Amino acid sequence: MTPIRRTELWFAVFGLLLTPLLCAQTTSTSPPTFTSSTDLVLIPAVVSKSGAHLAGLKKEDFVLKQDGKPQPIAIFEEVKTDTARVRRSEGEHGTFSNVEPGANVSNYHRLSIIVLDFVNTPSADQANARTALVKFLSEVAESGEPMCLMVLTSSGLTVLHDFTDDPRLLAEALTKAKSGAAPLIYEPTVDPHHPTGGPLAGVITAMIRGHMMGETQMASLETKLAASITVQALQQIAKAFRGFPGRKSLIWASSGFPFTLSSSAPGLCEPSCPGIQGRKEMQSAYDNLWRLMNDAQIAIYSVDLRLATAGTMMTTGGVRPSDTGDPQFDTDAQAHQAIEDTGSTLRLFAENTGGKAFMGGSNLVQSFHQAIQDDSSYYMLGYYVSSGSAKPGWHDVSLTVRAKGAHTRYRNAFLLSRDTSTTSARDDIQLALRSPLDYTGVPMSVTWTGRRPGKDSGKTRVQFDLVLPAKFASVDQSDTNHMVVDVAAVARNPKGDVVADLSQRIDAHLDAAGLEQIEHNGMTYHNGIQLPPGEYNVRFVVRDALGNRMGSLAAPVKVVP
Repeated sequence: MTPIRRTELWFAVFGLLLTPLLCAQTTSTSPPTFTSSTDLVLIPAVVSKSGAHLAGLKKEDFVLKQDGKPQPIAIFEEVKTDTARVRRSEGEHGTFSNVEPGANVSNYHRLSIIVLDFVNTPSADQANARTALVKFLSEVAESGEPMCLMVLTSSGLTVLHDFTDDPRLLAEALTKAKSGAAPLIYEPTVDPHHPTGGPLAGVITAMIRGHMMGETQMASLETKLAASITVQALQQIAKAFRGFPGRKSLIWASSGFPFTLSSSAPGLCEPSCPGIQGRKEMQSAYDNLWRLMNDAQIAIYSVDLRLATAGTMMTTGGVRPSDTGDPQFDTDAQAHQAIEDTGSTLRLFAENTGGKAFMGGSNLVQSFHQAIQDDSSYYMLGYYVSSGSAKPGWHDVSLTVRAKGAHTRYRNAFLLSRDTSTTSARDDIQLALRSPLDYTGVPMSVTWTGRRPGKDSGKTRVQFDLVLPAKFASVDQSDTNHMVVDVAAVARNPKGDVVADLSQRIDAHLDAAGLEQIEHNGMTYHNGIQLPPGEYNVRFVVRDALGNRMGSLAAPVKVVP
């Protein structure tokens, strides 16, 4: 990105800290000021008995533990969600926002996010999933449940339909969507007609070994690409819905994840399970993903799309170990291991976020029905952990209910960490600028405020006000009121080409007046972007580095000659 000149930077920072928010939002649900002493850990808990929500429980009925030690419950609420449709301001009165202006942000909305993962799903399973999902959406057409539908392909995440309380619109969007998205999964092919004995067997076996090793290397590259696409999509979803309070359901319909954390012999599961170094990298990526999901209070409901015949495609025409004398070519064992690893990873993602895994793919319609039932009523519990007494890393969480026959589902850990590195910020911002979703971790709105001739010939400087509400940024008061905020914008033409961009980091230690401003009024960021004549879509991103929260939105603009 093109950096802003130093003189403009200091002018912008000075103006930011003195500019009041036009319509300050000071509701009690604004995020608390960050300090280095404590962190609030929220645990949404689904409590049921005989398959139905167990209502009327009190705080005293719960026992909450961290790392086996009881914790005092500081926040307790029985949540009953509403089905109000989530919407954003899309240019009404010249303003664009990532949250509905004037909406009561304390309301607990019931949100079901459905994603069809075509990156990691074979074509046959894709067709079965589309049919089952259309049937499910038709059956719940009168429910009024707010749902959105996305699809993950090799091009990334695509929103087929935003939130609606009419599931039939999602079914129509899915029916119209192109089918046959090519998966990026590993499907080995070998010659089924190789000789099983005789003097040429050793030669042919060596040829087969070389062929399969070449396929394995190619599959490994494809698997890494699939992993990158999958992880980035889940990151985008977590950051897009973090700003909405309460528990959300992510229905992840897939045949599996591109990498497992299995420690099985590489010869049995390559390339599904990486080597030691690769496993460490994927563990770190998954840890970060689970942290993001838990911060956003998103529970993953993994719906296994594999047909009952899954695994046979890997063994049909495969090489038997008796043919080669080498267990690495036992594709029956590979298939069995792949099925086990996929199942364990789908379950792992569900368990670590407080969701549920529906395995086997035998009744997808029923699985979809069950996945949307948990969020109508649940309990929200919270406790404070001292960062000085707890080491960075994962900490186990357990929750029990003093009620006979009660079944509880909740996330079983939280990650204590903070990452404010420039590299992380750059990656986060670039992903947000490419995402089709508006991030809601930082509420924000943008208004185009004026135009004037640009410094470059033939270009116009289009000015904007980026309005941020009270307490939009975390302030570390133990470090002389330290605040770190990143602002970025990218303008793209209808072809998707980047035409102009800007970026700026505001790293400041606020004085008393500046702290008062941020705490009670927020700030307005004034700037402009130079554009040639044409129509553009400009995506804005704000990142609260200390609070690890992000906001983003897109605003169209037209520049005439």
